[in-house]
Amino acid sequence: MDGLRGVACLAVLLLHAAMMLELWGPDGAYPLIPGTPAVVIFFVLSGVVLSIMPLARLRARGTYDWLGYYPRRVVRLGVPLVAAVALGIAAGYVAWRMGSTGRSATAVEFAGTPQQVVHDVLMQFDVLFFVSDDTQNLFGDPLVRVNSPVWSMSWELWFSLTLPLVVACLARIRRDGIAAVGILAGIFVSHWCGYFPLRLCLTFWLGVLLAKHLSELSAQRPPVFHEIVALAVLLGAVELAQAAQAGLFGPLDALALAALQTLLNAACAGLVALAMTDGIVRRALSTRPARFLGTVSFSLYLTHALVIGGLEVVLPAIGITDGWVQACVAVLACLACAAAFWRLVERPAIELSRRVGNALGDAA
Repeated sequence: MDGLRGVACLAVLLLHAAMMLELWGPDGAYPLIPGTPAVVIFFVLSGVVLSIMPLARLRARGTYDWLGYYPRRVVRLGVPLVAAVALGIAAGYVAWRMGSTGRSATAVEFAGTPQQVVHDVLMQFDVLFFVSDDTQNLFGDPLVRVNSPVWSMSWELWFSLTLPLVVACLARIRRDGIAAVGILAGIFVSHWCGYFPLRLCLTFWLGVLLAKHLSELSAQRPPVFHEIVALAVLLGAVELAQAAQAGLFGPLDALALAALQTLLNAACAGLVALAMTDGIVRRALSTRPARFLGTVSFSLYLTHALVIGGLEVVLPAIGITDGWVQACVAVLACLACAAAFWRLVERPAIELSRRVGNALGDAA
């Protein structure tokens, strides 16, 4: 599943590179690049990965080390996240000094009073209550983050903190099909009324349901033709929803849009399920490039927007003005920076999280 996470992160990278460098002009068909569905896949995958061990312990009538889990998970997410936000603030300050009016340069009021600057900086590190859906916060105000991809980390952390409750609820449900329909109904209502926290949280729940069937799914060996058809249908559903959201089908009413966006969530969960089966998709996601992307995916996600934003200013200044050349340079630079961030920040954070979790779990 790491390979799927890596490919999804690559989709986010390509979307942001195309948008920030305006490869197809200011009004290009950027939504057709599946960046938003990739984040949905991240959330489903988190639901799967985090719940596998607790569910296994429940099936064995054992107990899971939740006291060790909490500090382990917070350190695992928190250390790279704090480092990425700090880099974003530093990059935003440099951009502000250079006269930029971009998001990273204006998220902190660097020209304000010391109190205002400290307030804005602390807001950037707040991932528990400063939540958004990548566009606006709970009160409808625009997202103001120096490192915009950090928005999804709020939901990763909230789900991580509520995981025991989710596992306790879904582990006791016997009719998972009905549970899945109920979850998708909640996602539909969320899209329809615009209350985004509901759908973002429920997307993780879809992953927990899939984790309950990990052994059955991993034992399935679908025929190649059937798997290719399933992959095409799922990707087609994703692109259909993306095209509708971009307005390519003209104006649609709220119910139709909500239905299509719910279809997107279901299709993303289907892609995760397909990757869990023993077929060509899983084998493709197990290749060395996919494994590399999976290894550095978290680091890539946290740093790529900063790298692209910096190159957006630097490359024209050194005479590189062709958009496609800029995009190629940006993608390679993002991968290199992600590998460095993984080695210098994320890998030590993983080791630290294990030590902290084991120490606190054993002490308890």
